Amino acid sequence: MASKEHFSLLLEGAASWNLWRREHGSVQPDLAGADLQGFDLRDADLSGARLSGAILRNADLSGADLRGADLGDADLAGARLSKSTIDINTRYDSLRGCDIGVNGFYSADTDSAALMRLDPPGNSMHGANAEAVIESLKHARKLHTFSMILAGIGLLFIVIRPKSITLPYLAGSFKFDDLSYAFLAALLSTGLLSLVATFIESALQGARYLNDRRSAMTVGYFPWLLSKYEQEPSVRRESKILRFFLSFHPLVYLYFFVKWDALFLGDWAGVITHYQQLPVILGEWLLPIFYAMLLRLCLRIFRFSEGFQKPILFDTATERERRTDMERLAHAVEAQASEIAALTALLRREKEL
Repeated sequence: MASKEHFSLLLEGAASWNLWRREHGSVQPDLAGADLQGFDLRDADLSGARLSGAILRNADLSGADLRGADLGDADLAGARLSKSTIDINTRYDSLRGCDIGVNGFYSADTDSAALMRLDPPGNSMHGANAEAVIESLKHARKLHTFSMILAGIGLLFIVIRPKSITLPYLAGSFKFDDLSYAFLAALLSTGLLSLVATFIESALQGARYLNDRRSAMTVGYFPWLLSKYEQEPSVRRESKILRFFLSFHPLVYLYFFVKWDALFLGDWAGVITHYQQLPVILGEWLLPIFYAMLLRLCLRIFRFSEGFQKPILFDTATERERRTDMERLAHAVEAQASEIAALTALLRREKEL
């Protein structure tokens, strides 16, 4: 329930409210469930405020500071959000009336967005750098592809059933049977996918600070299924299924370490005996550890891929101002070039005389 005192203070307007916030910085405003429909909250300092369940329909939140605010289940349908800022502590996943994005939330009714603050904390290496995000995604895609190749070779063992395969290396080649290969591939995949998880997490964190149209298009449509934003509802289900299989591809190695006929018959003693008799060095101890690590890594990668299934937003009004500023700069550069050309021509004539 909203505090009557805090609600009354907000009624006095943003200027009085902000002055009170500066004088009482340690107080957390409680506006939970408040009816703020149609309120003029432009440039209001709502950082850290409890706004859960608040009705903010058609409110003007332009330029408002929403860092650390709790907007859970708040209704922002028709709210104007241009130039309002949030941060990683703002809770907005369950708000109503807006589209949730990687870097903020967007009101389709007013074509405006509340975006992540551009300057990250001083101890963060992230910022508004689309190129850095793309580089992280490229590294993640390359390492993930190599892990997929390892799993593909394991699948060939299952389908073709060769007695052994020979893999080249710098000074010759190694020959593997199916069990030895599966154990080695599981170890390699653990290392590869740990790096994939690190790179894709870094890309997702960096994407939160992007705020312009070019960056949104560049990152949102990067050609890798685990990070590509699927805008069309008709393909979202198929995309999720494919991303699940791509994320959990190391499960194929489980085939080699289980006695499936005993498992299907419910012969658990046979399954355990088969596992204990595996000729893999320390398999009885290492396999559970590596498989637990692999499954955890696969789950992390799948969750990060889900994070990319939200749009990267930009604010139309801010984009329009940027274009205007660029046009002014272009005109200034053009005028400067004309003046330099005229001065050069004048100097040339004087030299000829």
